[in-house]
Amino acid sequence: MKSLIGRTAAVIGFSLLALMVNAKQNVNESMEADPKGKVEIEHVSGSAKIIGWDKKEVSVTGVLGEYTDEFKFERDGSSIIIHVKQKRTSRGWNNWGSEQGDELVIHVPMNSQVDYTSTNAQLEMKGIHGGANVDVVNGDIEVDDLLGRIRLESVNGNIKARRLDGDVAIETVNGNIIGKHSGKKELKLSTVNGDIEIESDSPEVRAETVNGDIELVLQEVTEVIMNTVNGSIDVVMNLQKNGRVEASSVGGSVDLMFQKDVAAKFDIEAHAGGSIKNKITDKEQSKAKYGPRRWLEFSTANPTATVEVSTVHGRVKVSTK
Repeated sequence: MKSLIGRTAAVIGFSLLALMVNAKQNVNESMEADPKGKVEIEHVSGSAKIIGWDKKEVSVTGVLGEYTDEFKFERDGSSIIIHVKQKRTSRGWNNWGSEQGDELVIHVPMNSQVDYTSTNAQLEMKGIHGGANVDVVNGDIEVDDLLGRIRLESVNGNIKARRLDGDVAIETVNGNIIGKHSGKKELKLSTVNGDIEIESDSPEVRAETVNGDIELVLQEVTEVIMNTVNGSIDVVMNLQKNGRVEASSVGGSVDLMFQKDVAAKFDIEAHAGGSIKNKITDKEQSKAKYGPRRWLEFSTANPTATVEVSTVHGRVKVSTK
């Protein structure tokens, strides 16, 4: 993850606003901007709302935090840079919470590419159609109506996303991922301690979690890869010709539901126990003569796709709608 503190920009520009702040202060500034340019935003704590609009300018309004030391609002070529810096003491950065942090509302041209980083902040972003890179250490991320190349990352925080369209990757360490996505490019989802709940029409989806459940509602898919350690996998999908599905778990259950006429070869294995239920054909699981291993192999009519499921001691069920 990129450093959120200590990153500087070599500024070559002709418009600059720099305020040295000693206490809470209102800010209400605007600057003409390239309608398809880049907007880089960095602050330490508080909250930010970033909203796309149809004007060719960037506007910043709100209140700077009590410990804010400097506010920079400048142009670097076709980019607009907004940096809010805090005072630092021998104990590190003041105000690790968000109550006394900055409260910013930032409007940008809707086709801008937006890069946002923060240490302790709650972020809301809406109506950005030029792509977005979001990197937060402590704080929730809520986005709506984003297009393009989208990267959302949080260490400690939930990520809620609606109306995403494009090349999307969402990652959090301690938090849930919830939302809805649309697009023909691959969707990547990852958590360590958190659940994933997503609806998508992407043909390619990858989802992984360590301690969390994966719940996906998908449409026509050609490749779906899912992994969990201590969590369950529950997916509804339409598996297309020559498609591939892979799912693995240690102790969690795996429940895969396909369209009625799914044409695939199934290879399912439970290495150290558990159970395998087949609701697609009459073929039943096989059991090892010695030991807890179980497995199930079967095909539907004219199989072209493949489904591979592996678990250590979890329950597996495959079925159709």
